[in-house]
Amino acid sequence: MSIRPIAPRRRSAHAIAAILFLACCFSSACKTSDDAAAAATQLTATAQSLTDYYSALDTVLANTDRLNSVQVVLYGIPYDDAAKAQIADARAEIQKRAAVAESLTNLAQNFTKLTGSTAATDASASAGKLEDEVKTLGASKTFASSSPEMAVLNDALGAIVSAIQEKKERDAAKGMSKFAQGLDELFAKEVPVYESLNTQYVAISSSLAVTMLTKGQTDPTGFFTVALNPYALTPEVTDPALKDGFAKIAVNQVGEKAAALNKSQQDATESMEQSLKQMARRIDLVANDKPMQASTAPVTLANVEKWASQFTSSTPATSPAKAATTSTATKAK
Repeated sequence: MSIRPIAPRRRSAHAIAAILFLACCFSSACKTSDDAAAAATQLTATAQSLTDYYSALDTVLANTDRLNSVQVVLYGIPYDDAAKAQIADARAEIQKRAAVAESLTNLAQNFTKLTGSTAATDASASAGKLEDEVKTLGASKTFASSSPEMAVLNDALGAIVSAIQEKKERDAAKGMSKFAQGLDELFAKEVPVYESLNTQYVAISSSLAVTMLTKGQTDPTGFFTVALNPYALTPEVTDPALKDGFAKIAVNQVGEKAAALNKSQQDATESMEQSLKQMARRIDLVANDKPMQASTAPVTLANVEKWASQFTSSTPATSPAKAATTSTATKAK
């Protein structure tokens, strides 16, 4: 499996968390503001969709791994250790990003309970957890050019966490500026890889589907289900001519579905970006003590969930990389 070169394109997701730190940790008005509570709730939904997006990509990679093994049988295409290792590396990195998104979700949830007596302590702990998760990111075979951005993120997050604990607003603002810049650069480089991973999965799966159809190794009875179900009848196609005719129709459907799958993922990625931009603007309004008109999470999150939900029915097997990530997170606690 080859990974396409990374090209700058989109802005980052996670800068929102640190913006919220400044909006809600250091502003007395934010503590009693309905807008601040609404922004935190909306950020929770946005961060959860980001988690779902990464989880879906993890499933895509797990399925690609299985399909590569199937290609060995159908086409005799080798699936060597190097190719397996590349997919394993990609899964490990996606799982780490899912963990970061989940920590962002937890952080946002803490800010929905600002009136609680432990709110500040919980927010500080969540910020520290996010810092731990970000530290697991780094240069890899999949994201080989991420090292400079990772260094910026780690330095900035360390400064932000310290500033929150010491209640130094100016230092937190400086750290936030550096943190946001590093995240923008990182996310812009990685989005094309996310799309490439899905495109490769669709290409392999659609190719295998067409091969099975042309070899007569699929069951065409599904075409009759709509017509026969109302009458409690079960289709049983035995006529070779019928089977061949419906196989040709199915081949066309595979092509249409493959295009739709790619378009769906592209729409989800674009919608995730739009949602994050909207949340950044909304939280910026709160941070500057300006009214936030929106009362619900970005509507574009629906596209993200629509795409991600296609992969929730098949849970990917836990990879060694995932186990290593979990172990690292456990130690960080």
